[in-house]
Amino acid sequence: MNHIDAKVAASSAGAKGEGLYAVEPIRAGETVVAFGGYAIDRPALESLPAERRIHAIQIDDDLFLVGPDPAEAGDLVNHSCDPNCGLVGAVLVVAMRDIEPGEEITFDYAMSDSTDYDEFDCSCGTPHCRKRVTGDDWTRPELQQRYAGWFSSYLARRIAALPAVGASRRVFAA
Repeated sequence: MNHIDAKVAASSAGAKGEGLYAVEPIRAGETVVAFGGYAIDRPALESLPAERRIHAIQIDDDLFLVGPDPAEAGDLVNHSCDPNCGLVGAVLVVAMRDIEPGEEITFDYAMSDSTDYDEFDCSCGTPHCRKRVTGDDWTRPELQQRYAGWFSSYLARRIAALPAVGASRRVFAA
């Protein structure tokens, strides 16, 4: 079961389907969503119907958190290449900056995904839009810098272990 803050609500997100939107001001640092569900490995994820897989979030190298069926409002946090939220640990979606009422709650899937299970063409339309979201995006130095401290804990460990990263980027490790 997911938890969503009372300051957000599900609503239509146009071509993206549904999303979560702020209905009250949210301050930087506030937890907006806590993902819940059960952990499964990649083969088990692939055995699920597409409508279930699309709401899964990667929480470790070969572990994915799958929410309840049917999906809950907390499963509706969409991707943006210029997000207003990031991850703390593996399951908390936290505001990276103040969020005004009416803004969609988003995070960059590069903060959690390192596999090809959820690759897609992006049409977020932000100045930072990469046009394509892949499981390798977390390796991009510009994203590592932009999202320092906001990567899922398992990706923070992987970033800190990169040979070219060295001690200067160890701040990513949780």
